[in-house]
Amino acid sequence: MQAQRLRLLIVLLAGCCFAGSAFGQLAELGLNPLRLEIGARPLGFGGAFTGLADDVNTALYNPGGLAWAKGISLTLKGFEDIVALQAYPTGFGSSLGLAVINQRLTDIPDPLGGVANSNSNIVLLAYGSKLNFIPALYNRDEAFQRMGVGFSLKGLLGETLRRTTQRDRSASGWDMDLGWLWKYKDWWSVGATAQNILPAKMLGGGEIRWDVGGVEGIPSTLKFGTAARVIGDLGAPLVLEGRELTLGGELDLVNGSGALLRLGGEWGVNKTYYFRTGIMGQSKPGGSAYNLNFGCGYRTEAWGIDLVAAHEPLRDEGIFYFSALYFPKDWIVLKQLDLDRPGLLLEEAFEKFSLADNIVTYEDKIEIFGQVKPGVEVYINGLRAATAADNTFRVMVPLKLEKNLIIVEARYEGDKKTWTYKVLRQAKVNLAGEKELKQQLDRAKSEAEKEALKKKQQEMAQKKKKVEELVTLGVIEVTAEAEFRLDASITRGELATWLAKSTGLPLPKVDRDLFSDVKRDDPRAPYIKLVLDWDLLRGFPDGTFRPNAPVSKEEGDKLFRVLKVQK
Repeated sequence: MQAQRLRLLIVLLAGCCFAGSAFGQLAELGLNPLRLEIGARPLGFGGAFTGLADDVNTALYNPGGLAWAKGISLTLKGFEDIVALQAYPTGFGSSLGLAVINQRLTDIPDPLGGVANSNSNIVLLAYGSKLNFIPALYNRDEAFQRMGVGFSLKGLLGETLRRTTQRDRSASGWDMDLGWLWKYKDWWSVGATAQNILPAKMLGGGEIRWDVGGVEGIPSTLKFGTAARVIGDLGAPLVLEGRELTLGGELDLVNGSGALLRLGGEWGVNKTYYFRTGIMGQSKPGGSAYNLNFGCGYRTEAWGIDLVAAHEPLRDEGIFYFSALYFPKDWIVLKQLDLDRPGLLLEEAFEKFSLADNIVTYEDKIEIFGQVKPGVEVYINGLRAATAADNTFRVMVPLKLEKNLIIVEARYEGDKKTWTYKVLRQAKVNLAGEKELKQQLDRAKSEAEKEALKKKQQEMAQKKKKVEELVTLGVIEVTAEAEFRLDASITRGELATWLAKSTGLPLPKVDRDLFSDVKRDDPRAPYIKLVLDWDLLRGFPDGTFRPNAPVSKEEGDKLFRVLKVQK
């Protein structure tokens, strides 16, 4: 009897030890296979992607951004680390996300001695929509069209764990994420994500179940992030044509690991070349690690590639990710069937449109007209254009004497598509001798004389174009009625003014007389002081500047030599 009790006690103790060894296997190593921080572009931001969430990777980081995402991506860390990710727009202001993930991590230091290897197979299904999918909010404030909510279901189909000191084991489980994104402005957004939030055993999820018995909890994470395109050519605070600077930051609250801070930025050139860097905080056994990531990318209208050099905290070594992306232009799963308001792709919202990019005009306003498909609303520079019964519209837009950005929006059932057009209003200049040359050409009889005059006319046209560019930039001031003489002498005061304006530098404050002939209240004084500070022009030994004196040939030659060296 006592022997039977002893054998029973041994079996129970062995069972307890066996179950205890299965519990917390991944936590001991610092692994969480359902924390999906993958993708070369998000990692290039240092993982600070929750508040940005503007591409197909949002399915992994913040499903609340799926409403604005579409495309396919394939991310590789090696031949056995592959992530295939897709986002399908549904036509209702929402998108479906699907990902198949295979992650492999080898030579992880094991606190019990030796090393561990992990291989995870995961399937993710996500859905995101704008908040105005709720009927009561459909026609309400535009803010509801700028908010996105979403969720993702993550299934761990197979987790294989090999540890030097223990037998091989496998596990499975599933969990859920919730996400929210608010595009408060076209250039600024905020977001939040709650990852792995399912309570244990709810619907069979919220935990990892081992094949040898025992379960393991899945650490949850709360993320709060924001992102801003501070430099750009579309409504950004600082407008810089062909350049973009996007900054992102987020705070991660990881269950059992404390808080992590992540910061990142992306510099774009001509919406083609991108350079990224970020500081990424990551959890590891016994604390956290902060490392600097570097990435780059290349984009066309239909496809792109991204590279990133990141850090693996568990093995304390560098890793590289490569992502290839495809952006289908006309890709939608289904369209809304409504005879009065048929579903459509906003890329095809315009039947006719008069405006083109990079238009050059002398006029102080431009007429924009066209025709849209039924139900489409047109906004030009933030103002709605009235449409007639036949869906045509016609508006006049004033132009400034410089480059003008005209922002055109097509809105339909809560969706919005934006186009940006550049229009240069150029100053018109009348050159002295231009009319006389044209009259000479009209009176010319011989072919030789006509050819000579045409050549002279072409040379004058090229010079006129350069003068008009300078007048447009505000370097030279010429009234519309006056004739500009190319052979006229330039005064020292005029040259100082033109040079100062061409630099684009802020004018200095003048609080005293500069010269006996340039008083502090002289309109030319700030310009003259600027060229003096930069040593482009100098005064005379007698204490004068002589602003009304013509520029001598010697001064001009010297100035051009200085400018050539500085250039």
